[in-house]
Amino acid sequence: MKLKTNILFSLLLCGTFATAQNLRLDILPPSVTLRQDSAVISMKMTFGASQMDSKSHICLTPILTDGEHSEELPRILLNGERAHRLYRRTSALNKRRGKTDVPPVFTAIALDEGNQSIDYRASLPMAEWVQQASLNIKKEVINGNGKKTQSENIPIPDKAIKIIRATKTESVFVPRQDRTREGDFAASPSASVISESRPVSSGRQHFKGSYVSPESDATDERNQKELNFSLDEARVIAEINPQMLSLRELYTVAISYKNTPEQFYKIIDISVKIYPASPVANLNAAAAAIERGNTQAAGRYLQMASHETLAYKNCRGAYELLCNNTYEGIRLLKAAKAEGSEEATYNLKIFFESNQTNIQ
Repeated sequence: MKLKTNILFSLLLCGTFATAQNLRLDILPPSVTLRQDSAVISMKMTFGASQMDSKSHICLTPILTDGEHSEELPRILLNGERAHRLYRRTSALNKRRGKTDVPPVFTAIALDEGNQSIDYRASLPMAEWVQQASLNIKKEVINGNGKKTQSENIPIPDKAIKIIRATKTESVFVPRQDRTREGDFAASPSASVISESRPVSSGRQHFKGSYVSPESDATDERNQKELNFSLDEARVIAEINPQMLSLRELYTVAISYKNTPEQFYKIIDISVKIYPASPVANLNAAAAAIERGNTQAAGRYLQMASHETLAYKNCRGAYELLCNNTYEGIRLLKAAKAEGSEEATYNLKIFFESNQTNIQ
C-alpha cells in the first residue's frame, strides 16, 4: 500500500499572535520507516522567530491521521525566555513528584532571534491505517497566563516522501551459559558496563557511554507473572524472539555479557529497534554508539533520549567532543562530573591526556 504522507518543503508561518510574534518553520522532506511493529517518522525542522513574547510559548504537535484514526506524536515547545524557565522548573517538579500524566514532549527550545534546528524523530505502533495516513501539524499559541490565543491545524501539502521498509529485526547473537545467580533473572544496575575493552572512536579518544536501567513496565510485569524467565531462558528468547522480552529484560540480558562487548552491543541495538520510542532505549543505544565511535547513530539516538538525566549529559558531552564541538563537549562533561558521573570524569581525563600527547 502507498503511504499518503504530506510533506512540508518550506512552510512559512507568519501570524500576528498575542504579541505580534512571527514564526518561520522550515521542514525538509521527512522519511517514514515502516517496521513490523512500528512506524518511525523523521524530519529536520528549522525555527526562526522575531518579537517572541518572553512569557508565551508555541506548541507544535505532529499528527498522523487517516480521517477515522488519529495519533498525536510528541510535541515541540518553542518557549519565550521566561516561559522556558517556567517549563524547566515545572518539569523538574513533576519528575520529583513522579507525575506521568503529562503529554510527551520531544524537545523544548528557548527561542531567540536566530534560527534553530532539530532532528525530529518519533514512532508509533504499526497499524493498517498508518499506511494510509496524512501528516499534519497542530499549532497552538499560549500566552503567559496559560490562555490559548491561537490554534490551527496545518495540513502539509502532498509531496513525495522517502519510505523505508525496514527488514526484520536481526537476532543472531549466541547466548552464553553463565548466570548472575542460579535460576534468577537479576535486576539490572544503571552504570556503564563495558570497561575491559574500549572500541576506537575518532582515532584518538576511547570514550565511555553511560547506561540507564529501564524501569518495569506492563510487558515486564506480565512476563514476570506469567513467564518468570531465568537469565538463561531470557538469553534463549533474546536469540530466537527478542520481541517477547520487555526492555528491562533485554537490558538485563545485555549486561550479562559485560565481558563480551560485541554481544552487549548487539542486544542494546536490538532493544532500540524493538522499542524505538523509548527514551531509555535510545539513550543506551546512543551510549553504545559513542563507545563504537558512530557519531551519526549517536546523534540520532540522543534526539530521542531523555534529556534530563545525568547519563544524557555524559553521552551528549562525549558526542560533542567526537563532533569536534570542544567547548560544548567539555561544558557538558564538567557539569556531569560535578554531579558525580564517573564516566564523565573518565572521558575528560582521556580527552586531555590524548590531546596533551598530541602537542608534545
